[in-house]
Amino acid sequence: MVCKLNTRTSILAATNPKGQYDPNEPLSVNVALASPLLSRFDLVLVLQDTRNAEWDRIISAFILEDRGPPAESSALWSMDKMKAYFTLIKRLQPQVSEEAKWILTRYYQLQRQRDGRNAARTTIRMLESLSRLAEAHARLMFRETVSVEDAITAVSVMECSMQGGALLGNVNALLTSFPADPVQQYQSQCQILLEGLQLPELLQQELLRLDSLRNTSEALTSDPAAADQHLISSTQPRTLTFD
Repeated sequence: MVCKLNTRTSILAATNPKGQYDPNEPLSVNVALASPLLSRFDLVLVLQDTRNAEWDRIISAFILEDRGPPAESSALWSMDKMKAYFTLIKRLQPQVSEEAKWILTRYYQLQRQRDGRNAARTTIRMLESLSRLAEAHARLMFRETVSVEDAITAVSVMECSMQGGALLGNVNALLTSFPADPVQQYQSQCQILLEGLQLPELLQQELLRLDSLRNTSEALTSDPAAADQHLISSTQPRTLTFD
């Protein structure tokens, strides 16, 4: 019997390895969970506290320096505004663009064709997970269409989850932080991923879009009046209403 059951909840689970974690063994062996069960999770992140002097310095500074009350900042959203925003974007049902489909499909095919691939992780569920992640990012960015950027972000997150990615290499999810220049980091990841997926035309289009975005940002920074006008025109098609 084949059937489809809709779920109405998200599951966030955590587990410890059975003894010392052995990177040479499959994840299912380390955590003593069957592969079919692990494949039902969109992302499985292995957090290994490896020796890293720079990361230890960052953590120490964060713990010892931020002892006082959190500073107020007008640039930060309040908790009420965050809740209202998430309530709003949950209603969106973004549609996957053709360009995003090419990226997700190519990445899925690449993972399926890899030597030594994890058979439990590279099933059709992986493609479904990629689609859900891309749609979630589009929803977070308040978009009705899943763009190339959303697909690239989904693939980047999946790479962190694959314990030895096909394109970005072995990424330790524990030793990551918010980049100083998010646009530059996205451009670097976009170039690596689209070149690895052999999608040169999409790469060229995305690099042109980023250049245009950077030029517009610089122009608005140098001309406050133009920035106000751009803000007005960009919000005309849709108005955010927080209940």
